[in-house]
Amino acid sequence: MSLTQDALERLSWALGLSLERFPRRAAFVVVVLVVALQLVAIHRQSLVGDAAYHLLAGHQALRHGTNSLNLEHPPLVKWVAALPFLAEEAPLAPPSSVDGVLETSFRLFNDPDLANRIRVRSRLLVLLFFGLPFLGAAFLLGRAVADNTTGVILALILGLALPVLPNLSILQTDTAAALGFTLTVAFSLLYWKGNAGRVFAILMGIGLGLALAAKFSGVLAAPAVALALILGSQGWKQRMKDGAVVVVLALLVLGASYGIANRSYDPDLGRDAVSRYCRGEALIVDDTMRSWEEKLLRVEQISPSLAQYLTGFIGIRAQNALGVYPSYAFGDVRSTGRWWYFPAIFLVRTPLVLLLAVALGLWEMLGLWEMRKRRGLQLSKPALAILGTTLGVYLLTSVTSSYNLGIRHLLPILPILYLPAARWAAQHRGRAIALVGILALEALATAPLWMSATNTWFLGQHNPTRYAFSTGDTEYRQNFLALEAALEKRGIDDPGVLYPLIDERELRASVPNARLVRPGDPLPPGWYAVNVMVEQYVPAVLRADPSEVRGYDNLAELAQRWQGLWEQVRQGEDHGVVAGTFRLYRLQ
Repeated sequence: MSLTQDALERLSWALGLSLERFPRRAAFVVVVLVVALQLVAIHRQSLVGDAAYHLLAGHQALRHGTNSLNLEHPPLVKWVAALPFLAEEAPLAPPSSVDGVLETSFRLFNDPDLANRIRVRSRLLVLLFFGLPFLGAAFLLGRAVADNTTGVILALILGLALPVLPNLSILQTDTAAALGFTLTVAFSLLYWKGNAGRVFAILMGIGLGLALAAKFSGVLAAPAVALALILGSQGWKQRMKDGAVVVVLALLVLGASYGIANRSYDPDLGRDAVSRYCRGEALIVDDTMRSWEEKLLRVEQISPSLAQYLTGFIGIRAQNALGVYPSYAFGDVRSTGRWWYFPAIFLVRTPLVLLLAVALGLWEMLGLWEMRKRRGLQLSKPALAILGTTLGVYLLTSVTSSYNLGIRHLLPILPILYLPAARWAAQHRGRAIALVGILALEALATAPLWMSATNTWFLGQHNPTRYAFSTGDTEYRQNFLALEAALEKRGIDDPGVLYPLIDERELRASVPNARLVRPGDPLPPGWYAVNVMVEQYVPAVLRADPSEVRGYDNLAELAQRWQGLWEQVRQGEDHGVVAGTFRLYRLQ
């Protein structure tokens, strides 16, 4: 037996794998490919969205021991991502107030070498702590529902699919939330089955605690726990004790994540943060939180961590109710949310072969009883209740939300949505190889522009959904390094870049010779890269219904200025799209 075969046999034995319908050697190769693609993402994608703000908040929690920034997210992911700062001699910033924090966060880009060093190291940590474990949790979910082969295929699908691949290592909270969520659902199913009930109660509590510590939406994993406890085969007294164990452990995990971030708590800074959040100086909440200020400050005297959690949770709910983030979809901009947004983004971003496999899997799972019995595809009513209720509660929350900010918000339920495809593929070796193989080829063909790709990416400029969405899907500041590579390949130096609402330091950290062009700047002859946000978002704002867009007057004034600048630039020669989300022009 070769060393490779021996290693595979040992790995299979350690994991309890019996892959009768998916070749072990092929599975091993695909696992290596999944990890390799993540390394490509880490090294060839720039920092996304508000990653700098997350890093600053994590830095403050680690260096100064006070969690007083970015309370709209629990601190776990932020301080894990900020661990590389501990290896740096000088701190990024002194203890900071919420006031003016965005400007402070851009200090990261003052030193491009530091910014790129932290980007790579932080993303590696997020991948190791949350991204790869999320795929492992998906394996456990597939195994709990069906068998080992289903678990392996589900994990590989998630590691290769365009909606998931670019999000496994970005500096956001969604992947960590998905890890906790998936673990909670998997252990809930195993608890319901009655095997080692107390052990799985403990694991349910840890999973739920992780979900809560990663993101406030982690509370949506609670229905899976509740149903597992209600439907479990243990006696009701035992289930009540197990429920207490779950609650205590979940709170311990959540409390520990806040405790680490507040180990040297500064009361003045902490109380100031709570007050500013309640007064709408850190989140756009209008006056909806003013009545909470005195109450939360009283809680802070007893438990700063609890006050921070409640402040963030209440603030997020208030923002969602108000609808504060204008989002772009299919030529329309609004901040009030759309019921169809998440179903649409799921259909547009999920690879066509995977959509087909999901449909075939559902057809078989919901087909005639004889077929289900013959192929072993049936799910028991309790298992369906746990999976269906968990999925339904999450989807209902999503479609009624005004946060239309990307498919990453669906990460916690994508393992459940893709389960039918994994179960269908697990029935036949040819299906499994075809499905995973096509997803792998897609991932390789679109690298590293996965976040910009829809499921009709292969149609190129004729792709009808190419720019159907914007923030968090098509464009999330992830393609600056790809832009630098494209410009270098063409021998273009000193390009002008049109990209609203960013700092030039952020641009230069990835594209050192570029200059940020703003409305009113002179336009000398040369090359200009116009981000898709200008081409799509700006005209859509000017067409929007003012009643559907919060702060429309200011946003429309800004859009009008950018519209004028873009009209001047597009008088030049159009050299097509580069780096997925930039159009290249040359002015003579």
